[in-house]
Amino acid sequence: LFTRCWAAPAVLFIGVAEGVFRGYANTVVPLVASMTAALINLALDPILMFQPIGWGVAGAAAATAISQFGAAAVYLQQLISNRMLPQQRAQKAPQVETLQLPTVADTTNAKGISRTGSRPAMGVIRTILGANVAMLAKQGSLLFGWAFASRRATTLGPAHVAAHQVALSVWLVFALILDGTAVSAQVLMSRAFAQKDKPAAKSLIRYMVKFALFQGLVSMLVVNGIDFAVPKLFTSDPEIQGHLSRLMPHLAVQQVIVSLTLVIESLAVGGNQFKLLAIGTALATVASIWQISQQTTVGGIWGIGIMTLFLGRLLTSCIATWQMYRLVGSADQKH
Repeated sequence: LFTRCWAAPAVLFIGVAEGVFRGYANTVVPLVASMTAALINLALDPILMFQPIGWGVAGAAAATAISQFGAAAVYLQQLISNRMLPQQRAQKAPQVETLQLPTVADTTNAKGISRTGSRPAMGVIRTILGANVAMLAKQGSLLFGWAFASRRATTLGPAHVAAHQVALSVWLVFALILDGTAVSAQVLMSRAFAQKDKPAAKSLIRYMVKFALFQGLVSMLVVNGIDFAVPKLFTSDPEIQGHLSRLMPHLAVQQVIVSLTLVIESLAVGGNQFKLLAIGTALATVASIWQISQQTTVGGIWGIGIMTLFLGRLLTSCIATWQMYRLVGSADQKH
């Protein structure tokens, strides 16, 4: 942890920079940055973990920290080359298509002297702060829910928590794959919402929901296809293998729900429905925690508790997307 904490500035910068490029509908730079980090990590892990350096776990942490600084360097280079930094924007606009924030081009100071500039309007700043608080609350409640699930699995015994961690790793791999479509949905919907293009928003919602359903079904078939191999691949303990064998059908069924949730939720995020998503996610987490606390097996944690979490999130995202669609092009639409 001490070694990893040195990368905190890089992690924060990566998060902000990735958001910037997503806002410009540029997904190539985040891909290059992620690949750079992965390659650096892959190269440094054996060097720092084993002989002659032999740092062990600390070496793995150091390799990850260095790789994150590498990704941050990629983002910084792209921000500079595209003249996207604040001090560069007055010289030359970014060479990418973007939606401009509302600006105050001419303001008057307290002495009545007019000054010309381009700064974000206070309304935009309030919107950004409100979105940050809402999304922080949303992600915080989700993390708390996952942490509670892990804690509950721990209380059930070593075999249960081992199966839970393996299932979580498998689930995360597929969730990250499914999330790629969600990123596209968010970027495209934010553009349609900002341009008040209701037909485009309607078409996008229909297409993305269909594609989310399709990729969820494909993912479900893949998980079903590997369910016999996963338990033996991760452990030789027969008890853990038994728990994993009973978990895999739950993971397979959840692929469709997770895919729809991630994509529809991203559509709502693109339409600025941050507060509604935060409230709904918090309520879904509370319901999930209550369900998890009642379970006596890791299968119950995933089959009932985690499923409750995602069904609640899916319901919330559907309501938020409908609310966003109603606002597109209306007088009440807020930027």
